Amino acid sequence: MHIFLRVTIAAIGCIVLCASPIAAQSLTAEKILLNVKANFDAVKDYSAQLTGTVNMERLKVPEMKVKIYFKQPNKFKTESKGTSFIPRNILDLNPGDLLTKFDASLMGKEAMDGKEQYKIRLITKPEKGKQVRESFIWVDENRWTITRLEAYPSEGRKIEVVITSTLVDGKYLLPEKISAKFDFEQNTDSLAERIYSPQRIPRKGSAELNYSDYKVNTGLSDDFFEKKKEPKQ
Repeated sequence: MHIFLRVTIAAIGCIVLCASPIAAQSLTAEKILLNVKANFDAVKDYSAQLTGTVNMERLKVPEMKVKIYFKQPNKFKTESKGTSFIPRNILDLNPGDLLTKFDASLMGKEAMDGKEQYKIRLITKPEKGKQVRESFIWVDENRWTITRLEAYPSEGRKIEVVITSTLVDGKYLLPEKISAKFDFEQNTDSLAERIYSPQRIPRKGSAELNYSDYKVNTGLSDDFFEKKKEPKQ
């Protein structure tokens, strides 16, 4: 698997078909994630057109049309006319982070949409002052792409993401469509509920992102991703 919380997970997409995966013998969660990462690392940068719709309870968001740019390892930039409501926690799915920030265990295989998928459980590594969180990802056993994410980033909150990939330039498997569902069960006796009232707290929603017009490995510079300083008045 940077909308309401940041899960450092960038450019879900960057998955290359022609990369040489680790042998399937005695597969572990770590080896599966290394296969996914090997594909991800082959894409040095990309740009794409992103069209998205976000539907949240008691919140109106217009359709978004955004140009997105990514460069390894974690540079990300968007360009749009007007304000865009980008669900960055969906976009930032970085396989490298999965290896360094989580303890992973293989739960087995599950059949999804007629294909066998590896199910991996991820537990955040202990960090002082932060709660341990659990999430799950599903990986296509043939393409080594992440096809689904189920995360619990905070108490009562759940995110489900489904990723459909497409072949770009005959070599790269990148996201064509990402569908996400958000759910949040707020304790009616909580301080937030008493202060803000049920009418102001969106609990459920969904997002759908469609990618097109990919340009891969064009040599985007680091300077391109630097924020421009506003001239002094």
